[in-house]
Amino acid sequence: MKMLPKVITGVIGVAAALAVSAQAQVIVDPNFSGPYTANPVTVAGVNQGWAPFSAGLIATTPTYNGAATSLGLALGAQDGWGTPGAYQIDSGITPGVKYTVSAWVYQTAAATTAGGLLQLGFETAALGGASTVENPGNTVGITINGPLDVWTQYSVSATAPAGFTDAVVYTMAQDYNNANPLAFYFDGVSIAPVPEPATIALLGMGLALPLYLIRRRK
Repeated sequence: MKMLPKVITGVIGVAAALAVSAQAQVIVDPNFSGPYTANPVTVAGVNQGWAPFSAGLIATTPTYNGAATSLGLALGAQDGWGTPGAYQIDSGITPGVKYTVSAWVYQTAAATTAGGLLQLGFETAALGGASTVENPGNTVGITINGPLDVWTQYSVSATAPAGFTDAVVYTMAQDYNNANPLAFYFDGVSIAPVPEPATIALLGMGLALPLYLIRRRK
């Protein structure tokens, strides 16, 4: 029983470290249930969610992991250039911290040119400001083209540059005269800071301490 306070202390230390590492940014409406907004800036410091462009539609099927809705982006055959999608601005980004955006994507047919796109970028102005300036040097994206007819998770990561406090998340489909009609569905979007190696080491030490104390007692 004398060992119990030490074990509790170790567990509390792990929980505290987990709490710090879990201070993630929050995506509003990760399953695209709507309503959409025409302007994604904040009102009274609250993000207004997704802003669609070029006919990004709320879909009821298919959806990921039992969600009620997803973002449906349809591309026609040989219909020229088009980029249906939606984007969201997330405030409170810490400059110098690396962030990862993840999304589940369902693709109905192979894209002959381009494909889906998950993109993460940063802006300088605080949400609600009169204007923003994107930093293309720190904008990263991943092109999506298969596998088909199955939900697949994609992720992109980038470090917020100095002076940039807003993240911009894009979910899009790009069409450059695709030969086949197809659609991309996005669901379960998230954004989170990437833990530093020192934080991971701290968590490992915190988890190992209670086990060490129990084994020593035996």
